[in-house]
Amino acid sequence: MKVSLLIPVFLAFASTGAVAKNKTTYADIQVTNVDPTSDFIWQRENQNTPKYPVELARSGIRGCAVLAFDITDSGKTENVEVINTLPNKHIGKYSRKMLKKWEWVPAATVTAPEKRILRLDFCMGGESIEQAEQACKQQAKLACN
Repeated sequence: MKVSLLIPVFLAFASTGAVAKNKTTYADIQVTNVDPTSDFIWQRENQNTPKYPVELARSGIRGCAVLAFDITDSGKTENVEVINTLPNKHIGKYSRKMLKKWEWVPAATVTAPEKRILRLDFCMGGESIEQAEQACKQQAKLACN
């Protein structure tokens, strides 16, 4: 008797989980140069939008991070420092990890090491990727401190 009562409860939870898994959540990451804002020595080799970290998406975490770093004379990312994150340190952790993997190519004829500060905005929501991108552009106008 008790087992027969548990089956509908289990099915209700299982079907709720299945519906939640099928819901599409759109996400975007906005990359904004803080310093310098122009006259770059280096540019990202891959100009595609960075991939939203799965762990942050699963947790529904969105926010921003400001990072300072060096680009070596060979185009490698080094000395990544998280200056600030909102709403928590998880965004900074994933931002730092992401940034360390980036490769850089010369944007100028003369190459030299370059210090940079970037802001990464992690945005989720909307009914399409375009709506997520628009939300991210709006979020990038807000303070990240």
